[in-house]
Amino acid sequence: MNTEEAYNKAANILYIHFSEDEVFDKLELIIELDDGFIGRQANRYFNNEVYMPTIDDISFEAEADLQNAASFLKDNLIETTGDKIWGFTFTLYPDGQFSIDYTYDMPEWMQDD
Repeated sequence: MNTEEAYNKAANILYIHFSEDEVFDKLELIIELDDGFIGRQANRYFNNEVYMPTIDDISFEAEADLQNAASFLKDNLIETTGDKIWGFTFTLYPDGQFSIDYTYDMPEWMQDD
């Protein structure tokens, strides 16, 4: 896998959460990572409103693809920059443009007391 393939997988998984006829200003996939894949949340934004996914259950294969893509991005970032990420937000726009914002700080709920 390479970075472009990982981004494509994230976009495809994001699309799976919503029906084709749902219009959007942006779609957002929030991923949390530790030593493995922890969780995902998808949101659709339209006219300054946030909507939850219409399809929350995705196939085992899609879940595995997302886990592989997230793990690749995490490992690739460590390898290329030395920075560890704890997650990322993948944002997709109707014209196919996207952005990715990495989370470098460990979430409080993951920290030991």
